[in-house]
Amino acid sequence: MAKQTIVKEYLILCEGKDAFNFLCYYLNSSALSSDPRFSNDIQVIDFGGINELDGFIQVLKNTEGFKKVHHLLIIRDAEKDVSRALRMVKHSLNLCGFPTAENCNQWSSSEDGSFSTAYTLFPTCSAEPSEGALEDLCWALLHGDNVLEFKSEVQGFVDHIKEKYQSIISHEHKSRLHTFFSVNEPFISLKIGEAAKSGAFDWSNDKLIPLMRIISEGLA
Repeated sequence: MAKQTIVKEYLILCEGKDAFNFLCYYLNSSALSSDPRFSNDIQVIDFGGINELDGFIQVLKNTEGFKKVHHLLIIRDAEKDVSRALRMVKHSLNLCGFPTAENCNQWSSSEDGSFSTAYTLFPTCSAEPSEGALEDLCWALLHGDNVLEFKSEVQGFVDHIKEKYQSIISHEHKSRLHTFFSVNEPFISLKIGEAAKSGAFDWSNDKLIPLMRIISEGLA
């Protein structure tokens, strides 16, 4: 694990660089600008892949500055097995002896109330998680001229490739989103974070309300 410098009392640990960039742009978006705590009081850290969380938290809790952390939120993809994703996150928290909520989108505090944790899953980031990934949420947030027509055409193309060649089935969410980027001039060849910076996503979309709520509960 690369050395981390802890600078905030509220940490969000997320899965991968795309999620890191997505969350950073969201926290600093105009949709949340009315409450400067989103952009000023939260630090986002990429914990790596889904199998790296256990080791990452073990190292992080012994990192200088961690004792000042009061809130820890973990966000990862649900992927194809929601129950397994939840079990893995809870296991990582329990392994470190951290307070662990029974369900996602609930904060759980230590006995003295000085430290709390929560966890949630892309794409819904809600109390009722569904299978999928960050790319599925990003797909729902796309906006711009003729976006519905573009998305319909892209979905039709992806469906055709799947049916004819039995290809891209396991990574349809990634193929769909990046195909959309590739046929829209401002976003060609961009990754999720770069697309976010270029205005691909509607940060005021209702799909982000559950994510905003679980983050803001840690700020209360």
